[in-house]
Amino acid sequence: MFEGNKRSNEKNNTLQEFTLMFWKDKILIDNLNIPLGEASTEILNLSDKTVLEMFNARNEAIDSMRIFFNDNIKKDLVLVTDIQNKLNKVLDIAVALPPFKYLINNGWSSMIIDIFNTEPLGFESISNRYTHNGEILYHFFFKVFSIIDEVISFNGFVSNMLTYYFENLKKRNEEYYAVGVYKFFTDINLLNEIRSILPPIPSFDFSQIINVGIQYTPTRNPEDEKQYILAEQIVFDSMKAFLYYDFFRGLINGHCPRRCHNCGKYFLLLSGHNTCYCSNTAPKQKRNGETKTCREIGAHIKETQKKEKRTPARQEYDKVYNRLKTRKNRGKISVDEWNEKVAKAISYMEQNQNGELSDYDYMEIMKNM
Repeated sequence: MFEGNKRSNEKNNTLQEFTLMFWKDKILIDNLNIPLGEASTEILNLSDKTVLEMFNARNEAIDSMRIFFNDNIKKDLVLVTDIQNKLNKVLDIAVALPPFKYLINNGWSSMIIDIFNTEPLGFESISNRYTHNGEILYHFFFKVFSIIDEVISFNGFVSNMLTYYFENLKKRNEEYYAVGVYKFFTDINLLNEIRSILPPIPSFDFSQIINVGIQYTPTRNPEDEKQYILAEQIVFDSMKAFLYYDFFRGLINGHCPRRCHNCGKYFLLLSGHNTCYCSNTAPKQKRNGETKTCREIGAHIKETQKKEKRTPARQEYDKVYNRLKTRKNRGKISVDEWNEKVAKAISYMEQNQNGELSDYDYMEIMKNM
């Protein structure tokens, strides 16, 4: 039911459970060798607009699920088609994300509609929350919605970790990454602040404990087909578990997502490298029809920028700005409220910098915004 699976590394993969093979600093998927941390970096680069669309699609699908399992609501073809379409929208979002885009085929475009049209008793069974088939379908829905929740959670926690505890690291290696992780997970105030912004759903929390299955299997060496290696096969039952594993195992191997100082997008910084610019074509270059990368023009950019650090007042403003932006993207405040609050935050920062507002009063005001 709703499997949409395809075989990869001799395993059948579904949205509920999928298996990936790891070796050295890579994920091996058929003929692809994906660096650890690349999937996490792709998730971090989801735009605010995309995340909001994902969240809205999830909410609409949840409302449809409630209707679907409500015995008091008579189902006709129009309603069933609407439910199917809203579910498909979330499923399409899920299978476009790593790692599912490498593992899952979309095979569910009209299953509920087909059953409604051809199997009345079957439809009655799957739309009853308390039958065996209804229970299976209900938990499938829950698993799909959790994928969206866990992506949003990962973005919220890891982007803050990288911003506040990784960006200013003196060195980029496993030892310093460990220090950054420790400081992040011991910053209870920051963790609680992130949790307060995210919706109050358990799967949103970025737990340090995940459950996976593990086995070791001989396979051909992707670097030399004449040789065999012993690879690690991990069985995941959630998006959260995969992203957690990919991100932290990447750090262990010296791979870390970093935000480009020019274009603002994340790129994967590999072991032994320490640059703050990505290798993508710089935005201004694209507009001018040129091809220089952020890395190529980065040194010149740095020289022309002021080398002063952000003031404490600016740092506090940046926290408030990010907090308000997240609330706007989650639909907790309107665009007008967002503009009004940001304008007030700028005003308070300027008053503090001009000596018109004490540091204590400024911090208290910004804390409560």
